[in-house]
Amino acid sequence: MEPMPIIKLPFWETLRRSFLYAFVNLDAFVRIASFWFLILIYEVLTGYPSLCSLDDGSCSDDWRQNISVIALSLSSIAISVAYCRHVISRRNYKYFSFSFGRRELKYLGYSLLLILIIGIPSVMITFVLAFIFSALGLPQSFLKIMILIPFIVAVICSRFFIILPAIAVGNRKLTLKKAFALTKGNANKIFWGQVLMMMPVVLGLIILSAVYTYFGTENGLLNFIFVAVLMLLSFFDTCLKCSFYSHVYQYFMYFYNKYRKETEE
Repeated sequence: MEPMPIIKLPFWETLRRSFLYAFVNLDAFVRIASFWFLILIYEVLTGYPSLCSLDDGSCSDDWRQNISVIALSLSSIAISVAYCRHVISRRNYKYFSFSFGRRELKYLGYSLLLILIIGIPSVMITFVLAFIFSALGLPQSFLKIMILIPFIVAVICSRFFIILPAIAVGNRKLTLKKAFALTKGNANKIFWGQVLMMMPVVLGLIILSAVYTYFGTENGLLNFIFVAVLMLLSFFDTCLKCSFYSHVYQYFMYFYNKYRKETEE
């Protein structure tokens, strides 16, 4: 069997399709995320701990903020799975649909695994380089290049990311090894595509943080609005990234399945 040719991801077309899908199908986002806005009840009862992300001065590192972070993280996992299934499998969801089971836990596990895959090599390489630089007596300015190590590792490991939509739709045949092999030559496209998909929400958060700092934290109604908008932006950021991952996944799986069919004939 001939080796599979490198699949070239059409970067700008994929990015355009991903953005367009997310913004045209806002009703799908609202239906999928609607249940998780119930976290607002917890925010109201505990004094809006998630506002810490808008102003470091309001952070106290107590149990309320920890629970808020965990709740938002788990909600993002559930929304990610549902949105990937909506894009790839065309599955429609009703308002206030709830699902958090084996599929979501597996998605969570692989998300944490990808963090470790990026984090562990970054730390190891940084320590090795720091030791070498110290042994050679190089000036401290050389140590600044080590901040690029996590970035470089993250770019390389972005080739693993199509495993996440595969988990969402129950594709057990796509392993980490196969995902990395399929996306050969596309690391920069996948990484920078993800970064660009985040830009609208990043800009929104910058504006929201500036407005929050200007108005302060005394008004309860304003705090509720700020938290609601913060959650809206956070959930929509999840859907933007999942739209991109799903379209990238579909592109690579289309050519992979086409290649398999041609080689089997």
